[in-house]
Amino acid sequence: MSDNSAYQMLVNSVIDYSLPDDTEWLIERIKNSKRVITVGTGRSGDVAEVLMRFLRNLGIDYSYGPNDLPYVLGPCDLSIAFSGSGSTYYTVEVARAVKQGGGFLTSITSNSSSPLSALSDKMILIPGASLKESDHFTNQITGISKVPLTPMGTLFELRSLLFSLSLVSQLKGLSFTESHKSLVKGISDFNPRAEFYADLYKLLPKTGKGGEYKKTVIIGEGLSGIVGKFFATRLRHCSKPGGERHVSFWLDKGSVSIGNGDLVFIISGSGGGVSPNLAKRGREKGAKVVALTSFIDSELARNSDYVVEIPGRIKMNLKGLRSSYYPQDPMYSIFELRALFFLETLIYYLANKDGITESDMRHMHSDFT
Repeated sequence: MSDNSAYQMLVNSVIDYSLPDDTEWLIERIKNSKRVITVGTGRSGDVAEVLMRFLRNLGIDYSYGPNDLPYVLGPCDLSIAFSGSGSTYYTVEVARAVKQGGGFLTSITSNSSSPLSALSDKMILIPGASLKESDHFTNQITGISKVPLTPMGTLFELRSLLFSLSLVSQLKGLSFTESHKSLVKGISDFNPRAEFYADLYKLLPKTGKGGEYKKTVIIGEGLSGIVGKFFATRLRHCSKPGGERHVSFWLDKGSVSIGNGDLVFIISGSGGGVSPNLAKRGREKGAKVVALTSFIDSELARNSDYVVEIPGRIKMNLKGLRSSYYPQDPMYSIFELRALFFLETLIYYLANKDGITESDMRHMHSDFT
């Protein structure tokens, strides 16, 4: 498989399932609920955050995401919980509180027989790639010779993100199915250059032990920030047991220090906002700077060591517009979706180059919350 063909294969894998055929009831629930609460942890939590931000931007002001859940949940609330396994501890605990308070619980999951599904008033099944228990124990012993294109449940996360964005379009009065098709076409119309993968492989700090490794700091605002968090989570997993990648999302740990040999990885469609100044500061401190942007003539691109051009960002001339703005129309998010799919296939490339198996990546995955 060529390096850039994996991108189109990923797109094809993500759309290879039957879309939920009845979403009108959920649209009505969203419109008629006093509050809408989206729940999830990890990358499923990032998807929940995206849906909440879009809902709030459409004027559904009483929308709450995973990071600002109300203290008390009541009978007029609609809660939408994202969990591929349906057994994530924190998500299930919030779901129990929802039911105790008399709220309506919708689960978006791959597992119809999970604890989350059992608590739900309504369930939307979105299949993901999952191992059978017997396969998992075999792989723990023998390892997998080649990492799959969508390791560790990635299919569920990507599918549920596209589902959520299509749902937002339906709230705007558009067809759910046609919106989904348009988003997929926007993603698949991009064909990343093969050299992007090889060049980024050379630039990304390698795994190490203790204080031996260099850092990767990932920066992004708004939906680009969610893409950055997706990438940071997966990049941390991409190592063998005993090694580690030191990866930080810039807002996760407060102040992040960088120095010689570190990498600053900035995702910004416009190339504006805070990103050019952070690129300058990174280079001043001896770090390399990589930019993912739609505009190779932007200030960000001019202040970066390497630029991955990903078309799709539409410039918006709104007064007082912050770079963390979420558009009302999901079709304005094509840059971010292309960046997400590109970065997912970059993880696949890294794993294959370094001989990292799915068992290795599972070993690095959180099993606590």
